[in-house]
Amino acid sequence: MAKKLLLINPAQFANNAKLNLPSVLRLPQASLAYLAALTPSGWDIKIVDESIEPLTYEDADLVGITAYTCNAPRAYEISEQYRRKGIRTVIGGVHVSMVSDEAMRFADSVAIGEAESIWQNLLRDFENNELKPFYRGERISLENLLKPRRDLYSKKYRLISVETSRGCPNDCEFCSVSNFNGRTYRQRPVEEVLDELEAVDRKYFFFSDDNILGYGRKAEERAIQLFQGMIDRGLKKQWGCYVGIDFADNINVLKYAKKAGCLGVFIGFESVNEEALQEMHKVRNLKVGVENYSEVVKKIHEHGIGIFGAFVFGSDSDRKDAFERTTEFILDSKIDVAQLSILTPLPGTRLYNRLKQEGRLLRANYPNDWKHYDFMEVVFRPKHMTPNELSEGIAQMYKDTTSRVTSLKRAFNSVVETKNLFGAALAYFGNHGAGTFWVRKYRESLDK
Repeated sequence: MAKKLLLINPAQFANNAKLNLPSVLRLPQASLAYLAALTPSGWDIKIVDESIEPLTYEDADLVGITAYTCNAPRAYEISEQYRRKGIRTVIGGVHVSMVSDEAMRFADSVAIGEAESIWQNLLRDFENNELKPFYRGERISLENLLKPRRDLYSKKYRLISVETSRGCPNDCEFCSVSNFNGRTYRQRPVEEVLDELEAVDRKYFFFSDDNILGYGRKAEERAIQLFQGMIDRGLKKQWGCYVGIDFADNINVLKYAKKAGCLGVFIGFESVNEEALQEMHKVRNLKVGVENYSEVVKKIHEHGIGIFGAFVFGSDSDRKDAFERTTEFILDSKIDVAQLSILTPLPGTRLYNRLKQEGRLLRANYPNDWKHYDFMEVVFRPKHMTPNELSEGIAQMYKDTTSRVTSLKRAFNSVVETKNLFGAALAYFGNHGAGTFWVRKYRESLDK
């Protein structure tokens, strides 16, 4: 009889289902599908995403749980409930890789780092009743990756993700990517990515790379090769991706991305305050220059590609005028959708270490307080405003940029700029729907 493996992605807001993200914004956890692909055929596997469907605590022989920081308390809760039933658990993911001793209190085993290199050994040890407390994964080559088991995903997902690279050579103060995936930019062979894309049975997908364009001229040429390959194979899919602020530097990148089906790109503008960018160590943004942000938006729009711009507030140089200045830039530049976040010191980052050393953390009753590290609550003491002023400033920005009337105007601008009706519809719902969600969440955080 086959052994049962249950792979779980815990909900971010487990105690309030109404605050879970709209389904159109949800992406499946690719790491679980990769682990499923590496699992021997003698196992019966099920993937459960608690943000998509409720967890019923069905029986299993082994439970694997992935965790990022704000859902870590829920991950620990799930693990403990299974352990009380006599079912062994293993926890992995970025968060527990940074605080493995903490995670060990709630699980039978902790997978540190990228789990692909240790997964089959872990399963073998489990079957031999020799499960170890810790397994430390190595950063693997991305050549000849097994195809992720997307057949195990819920049909409720509107999008799927495809990975072409890992790692980031940058060292932004608030980011844990380089710590987890390394500062070496590892790439999958283009032909292998194209083969996978051909096998994907969805028209819409998202490249989950930290930056699809990569770092350096060779990586840029590889991105063009990937886009050209999608065109040559006639894939006729539409997609989005994460890119750096310098995405607009190469006209050929923009041209081939659009021809290959690029609907929009997610760009970390981060701040219109140059001092804040310096504090974040956002080197590439500084190189482009805040004064050239509007030109970046214009070039990308000229190629019919929408822009999802991310902005972070709470840096030591930020003052209350940052909200009005950023709102003005968002509306004047005609960015299609904007994500406004509170600077959040995730464990394993230089930002966390600095704020802890300075005694500025407001939420340090771990692990329970990790649930507040969701980019929507202030968990540290800002320098030039109160925590409530920071939360109120962002809530007001969302009201000013995502009201129904403003969202309709921005959707109209999106049609004018990108000539893409579908992208404009996404912009409307991305602004008004997500804006309503974030304002409600910010308001709730003020009541805590």
